[in-house]
Amino acid sequence: MSMGSGRSLEKLNRAVSNVFSSSGDMVSMGSFICADGDPLNFVISGGESMDRLEALYNLLQRSMGRYPIIVLHNNDRNIERVFNSFWARLFEGAPYSGRPQIWLANTVLRDFEPFDQMTDIQIISAIRQMARKLDYTPTPRLERVVRAHIEILRQLNVPVTLTGFSYLCQFNDMGELRDNIMALPCGPREAQRIWADLGVGADDNNSQFDLFRTVIMNLASDAFQSGWSFDNRVGRYNIIRAVREGATFLLNVNDMYAELLLEYLTEELKLSCWRHFLLIIDGISIRNSQIINFLRQANPNCHLGIIADNAVDVLGQNEEPFLSMAERFNTIVILKHNTGKVASVFSEMIGKYEHTKVEESRGSGRGFFSILPRDIHKDKHYSTENRYRVMPEEIIALGPGQAIIFNTDNDQIIHYN
Repeated sequence: MSMGSGRSLEKLNRAVSNVFSSSGDMVSMGSFICADGDPLNFVISGGESMDRLEALYNLLQRSMGRYPIIVLHNNDRNIERVFNSFWARLFEGAPYSGRPQIWLANTVLRDFEPFDQMTDIQIISAIRQMARKLDYTPTPRLERVVRAHIEILRQLNVPVTLTGFSYLCQFNDMGELRDNIMALPCGPREAQRIWADLGVGADDNNSQFDLFRTVIMNLASDAFQSGWSFDNRVGRYNIIRAVREGATFLLNVNDMYAELLLEYLTEELKLSCWRHFLLIIDGISIRNSQIINFLRQANPNCHLGIIADNAVDVLGQNEEPFLSMAERFNTIVILKHNTGKVASVFSEMIGKYEHTKVEESRGSGRGFFSILPRDIHKDKHYSTENRYRVMPEEIIALGPGQAIIFNTDNDQIIHYN
């Protein structure tokens, strides 16, 4: 087969590498992360914050009010403003009672409330997981300790939440705590059983009462840095409630104080997979957390989006966690990155192809005792080399409004603008 001109050869290489072109603004680019109105699993990495957020407009247009949306962000006030203004435009004029709700929890609006909407056994399971994260060893007795605390809160008509548990853990005088338990309305016999189940006086090196308190106070410390309040006021929002009520919930997660909080949030996410919802993780480092294992699993009801200035970095200290999750995403949008190391990770992920190149040579032949050439000939030599479908330098050279879009479903690459 004749390769033809250099232009034909370039066309052949583009066809073999499955590379195409498209153009438009950043809002229009958002159509690549929505298919027929349904959100896809996607990554938007690099570029400026507002470029990444503009790419979400199509997704919000088609999803807000249709699916619960959970946004975990690292103090990103831009995303809060974008979601608020978009929600106001989308439901302008609609009766307030009929609108899907939008909830914010951050260090100003402290309405986040862990453990709310959980069953007793779900609370026990979550506390066990967090105890292991703290390198403690939970024993079967921990269940009795947790159930005793739950029973105290119910006797006091206090919601079973982190706020309630934190209140009980503030009693440092065990005599005072016992007096309060013995005064519960359940009567002295039942109160004595609750006190015994707490195991306050257990003389061992693995006190489950102390373990419970350690977990609660560490979680409270992390949660306070995000959107929970220490003032004994029960908050209104968490992931479980948002998914149940079809709300859009934006939770600030300070990833400098989020080791235990991410462990807890993983439990909330697991309990929310009974219906379709969209989870967006915005710039939070989730490396070394159980949430990565949750995201790796095939969760058909959890539609996942990761947006960050460096999506590789938020998943791990090297490229392995990101590459291991690449198959989970339908669309990966790559904006400008300034470092060759990150650009190389994306190039490696997208893969290589057999690139055809041509080399030309000229030659002439002379007869014996002849001064002038008798004939001139041209030779073309075709060869192939294994080359990245997207070179790292192409990613580094991207300008404003430009992107490389990788559709993993059809293995297609689109140079946008």
